[in-house]
Amino acid sequence: MPARTIAIGDIHGCVHALDAVLDMVQPTLDDTVVVLGDYVDQGWDVKSTIERLIELESQTNLVHLLGNHEEMLLASLTCEKTCRYWENCGGARTLSSYRLGGKISDIPSDHLAFIYRSRPYYETENCIFSHANAEPDLTMNRQPPYVLRWKVLEPDAHECHYSGKTLFVGHTEQRDGEVLNLGCIQGIDTACWRNGWLTAIDVNDRHFWQASRFGQMREADEPALAEAVSAHQAE
Repeated sequence: MPARTIAIGDIHGCVHALDAVLDMVQPTLDDTVVVLGDYVDQGWDVKSTIERLIELESQTNLVHLLGNHEEMLLASLTCEKTCRYWENCGGARTLSSYRLGGKISDIPSDHLAFIYRSRPYYETENCIFSHANAEPDLTMNRQPPYVLRWKVLEPDAHECHYSGKTLFVGHTEQRDGEVLNLGCIQGIDTACWRNGWLTAIDVNDRHFWQASRFGQMREADEPALAEAVSAHQAE
């Protein structure tokens, strides 16, 4: 099997969904798995999620991006005001996954080191991966941090990146559970923690897998999947 690149949308502590899609994908040492950020907060199993991702580093080529929620967590280490804000944005559930009523000091050093290793973006010959967005006329090393981690994707006002590469992003929730297919931009945050789905997508053939936060897989032959694959093949 040729090496694959698999992008995974916003996990938000939904470890059962992560386990389910990884079980279906079966990534190898030749594959690259790109986690698009926001693997912390909102869901209840952040500790287990980070443990699973650390474990995954020995099983495949893992690339994990820095999302706005990881950014808030890291900023909270040195600012009490930011910490209170972050806790109200889902950070309290992150802390509770380590200890009931936990504090940020309860997060172990190896988990913090993993978060610090998160990349701002990832780029291949044909694809760009960003947590939130990218300015269409800028090279990736010149992208403003706000754009990479916070800028909402506007489907009616999107522009393709000047490089011609397909941009894969999370951050902007697709609460209907469907991948946002804009051709040159693919939005794959399908709101797992809100009873949606966690999406993993093969960026080459656009086959994707989806699981609920309880680990239930969505049937691969559902109409939305068939239509998305057909549209990609027709491009």
